[in-house]
Amino acid sequence: MDVGNIYLIIAAGLLVFSVFKSKEKTKKALIVAGKSALTVVPVLVVVFLLMGLISAFLSKELIGQVLGDKSGLPGILISEVLGSIALIVPAAVFPFTGMLHEKGASYPIIFAFIMTAILIGISTIPAEIKFFGARFTIVRNVLTFVFIFALSILFGMLIA
Repeated sequence: MDVGNIYLIIAAGLLVFSVFKSKEKTKKALIVAGKSALTVVPVLVVVFLLMGLISAFLSKELIGQVLGDKSGLPGILISEVLGSIALIVPAAVFPFTGMLHEKGASYPIIFAFIMTAILIGISTIPAEIKFFGARFTIVRNVLTFVFIFALSILFGMLIA
């Protein structure tokens, strides 16, 4: 039995427990979960389409050359920039990077992409500026970019 089926069995068991505990709260929770799913599913569809296009048009050799072990520091920077501008929800980042790894991307580069995709978002910068100010937003994003770069290098050294 794989991990996904185990999670489904546990979730089903907890759902049954929740129904016995309080039908009203369970119904409200399912409505909230359904609304959340409706916002995530379209993004996942787009990400999977993007993964298919990348698989069809970019060879394993090309991805390995640009984002592989031998790409070094420029590969990490490219990955960080791509992660920063990627409009991907965290749940879709992992399948996408799994596909990149299968195509030849190295672990430090995958690390850099995941971290920047989650921690630096071009799309959220206007809201962040509104709530925290421009100076804070710029400093936070620049420092995050630099720290992720350094951590990616360290990560590469640790797994080598």
